[in-house]
Amino acid sequence: MSTNSALQRVIGSVLVGLLWAPVAQPQEPPKPAEKKEEKKEAKKEEKKKGLTLKPERKIEFTTDEATWLSLDVSPDGRTIVFELLGDLYTLPIEGGAAKHLTSGLAFDSQPRYSPDGKWIAFLSDREGSENVWIIKADGTDPKQLSKDTSSEFASPAWTPDGQYVIVSRSGWALRTYELWMYHVQGGSGVQITKAKPEPKTPGPQRHNAMGVSVSLDGRYLYYARKLGGFQYNAQFPMWQIARRDRRTGEEDILTQALGSAVRPVVSPDGIKMVYATRYETETGLRLRDLKTGEDRWLKYPVQRDD
Repeated sequence: MSTNSALQRVIGSVLVGLLWAPVAQPQEPPKPAEKKEEKKEAKKEEKKKGLTLKPERKIEFTTDEATWLSLDVSPDGRTIVFELLGDLYTLPIEGGAAKHLTSGLAFDSQPRYSPDGKWIAFLSDREGSENVWIIKADGTDPKQLSKDTSSEFASPAWTPDGQYVIVSRSGWALRTYELWMYHVQGGSGVQITKAKPEPKTPGPQRHNAMGVSVSLDGRYLYYARKLGGFQYNAQFPMWQIARRDRRTGEEDILTQALGSAVRPVVSPDGIKMVYATRYETETGLRLRDLKTGEDRWLKYPVQRDD
């Protein structure tokens, strides 16, 4: 074998070895572990990015009427707050031009004045899912109270001290509504009623609680109650008015209305209660004395059922 051939083989072997040898990479120092809260916030921000929507068109119109409004009257009796097509407005009670409180792509609904008239509780999906919010009566400083991602809410109401908002809350798996209470500074909320007395309570036996009204002293909660969730072609009666003692947890059924009983509102002095019920083909209001139990028609009918 010639010297040149041997030298070529040695050089070839060295080159092959260099080609297959692992290349040393600079070693970075390990990153410190992220805090759990930071990870949660990062996930929230990522979700927000995925939900970002931009309006494509602007529609303007003028109207002096609306259908099936949810509204409330300010404690001083001067102003009405109402929802219209997902926005909140205020209107002088004697009439006039409505003023925007909220606008945009979010669907805001069911506004309720705080006892001092300075805040308004409402429902909104402005962060991607429906939650309980409050906003100042002039439309500034919105604050999110609940932070659920898959719940449905209905009928917010204030406690007399103005520190809490009580609302009916449900979820797809639950199929019925429970009462929850949220502090105006936020938090995870406090559950008041349970849809399932036992973990395996079947759907038709789950408790449903809707449309709460709080007594002046804050002790009693009045709301519509029934067993089971939504039903097609359901037969009356379904809902009845219940009273719950917040101190003892005891619940009493106050009505036995054949046309069901819903949306109770307790008078400021705590003596009387107004509620809605069906009679024949229309809805009316009945007035009940909470001390004597006397129950009579207040107004019938109260709205069209078109």
